[in-house]
Amino acid sequence: MTDDRTHVLDFFTPRAAGWDSRFPDDGPAYAAAAGLLGLRPGDAVLDAGCGTGRALPALRAVVGPRGTVLGADLTPAMLEAAVRAGRAESGTLIRADVARLPLRDEALDAV
Repeated sequence: MTDDRTHVLDFFTPRAAGWDSRFPDDGPAYAAAAGLLGLRPGDAVLDAGCGTGRALPALRAVVGPRGTVLGADLTPAMLEAAVRAGRAESGTLIRADVARLPLRDEALDAV
């Protein structure tokens, strides 16, 4: 594992359980940002470095039930926190280095 990936894991793993409490009021900001992406119902979008998945519900609201919402993060503890918070219902979570995603570029409408 590269030093950068090790540093990411070392930083975020111990903070994952309390991460959401640091940003209790950011839902409207995620909704506004998702609205600026130019997405349409049925589109595919990736939240790269999704952490606890806080943006996933806003992205799902824009692309609708036929769209694809992916959340990728390197830190298992952050993805586990997303599952505990119920955000996995808004999208598919992938443990991956966002610099080496297992996706074709043309598979996504926005990142």
